[in-house]
Amino acid sequence: MTISSDVSAPLVVVVGATGVQGGSVIRNLIESDKPYRLRGLTRDASQPAAQKIKDLGVEVVTVNIVVGNEAEVRDAFKGGDIIFSMTKFKEHLDTEREVAEGKLMVDAAKAVGAKLFIFSGLPPVSKLSGGKYTRVARFDGKAEVAEYARSQLPAVDVQAGYYMTNLQSTLNFTSPKKQDDGTYLWHILGDSGSTLPYIDMDADYGLFVRFAIESPEYSKGGGTIYSYGERVTTPQAAASLEKLRGITIKLVTVSPDEHRANLEKSELPHIVKNILGDLTYMAEYGYYFGLELGEEQQRVRSQLARKPRTFEEFLRANPDFLAA
Repeated sequence: MTISSDVSAPLVVVVGATGVQGGSVIRNLIESDKPYRLRGLTRDASQPAAQKIKDLGVEVVTVNIVVGNEAEVRDAFKGGDIIFSMTKFKEHLDTEREVAEGKLMVDAAKAVGAKLFIFSGLPPVSKLSGGKYTRVARFDGKAEVAEYARSQLPAVDVQAGYYMTNLQSTLNFTSPKKQDDGTYLWHILGDSGSTLPYIDMDADYGLFVRFAIESPEYSKGGGTIYSYGERVTTPQAAASLEKLRGITIKLVTVSPDEHRANLEKSELPHIVKNILGDLTYMAEYGYYFGLELGEEQQRVRSQLARKPRTFEEFLRANPDFLAA
């Protein structure tokens, strides 16, 4: 549908509109049969991605969401009925800054009278593991922002699943790495039978945000939604890659101690080593600690506007991804 200009249509303000998550939210709301006014926030309105969403009818606003810039953030949020927000921990690797900027957005949303605040969060790993796994700053910081949001106004924490595109990340020790002979080596942390909630973030994350907005239960009462397309084990993902890409993958199981030792031997900055050190929690507890398997979450999935992509559907839609 065409984005509405009718002032009676809800105004959805999208933080990070030119990025993966914000862009997915915008595209999925445009696909809705319900009318929305859309305002996309970006730090650089001159970039091609900003012009692209402007051509779709999105109002593009330039704003830098940092502590000290509260007045401009409130202006950017002004009139917004629904605020979608996210933080960019990877840009600065500073948990204190991430939490401060997240809370700044919550406060701005409350100040302008927003009816719903949606945040892209992650599980509170330190808390859910009983303090066993604490070197997970990116997870715990986002969880703190979500908890604060819930204390201030109706808020939905739409947690981001495991990006399928993580498998091409050079910083990801558990992604397949091409060897000199053309084969791939893929390290598995812990149990090879443990699953990860894979998601094509670009295509499907906005599906879950759209549900949060259009569901009376979540839009009025808030809550948590665990986004994913398909739960996949590493051997299953490897088999799909071998079938669709014609490559050979060798799987090697790595213990938590070996993982930490490999990190320490790497040339990554200390803060990155600290952040990645306890990602082995996923093998023991699961990425979402099994919370995505509950009856309520299955109801959410059954009521999405369409089915999210499986891993194989993602590979077929992106033929250059890990191409041989």
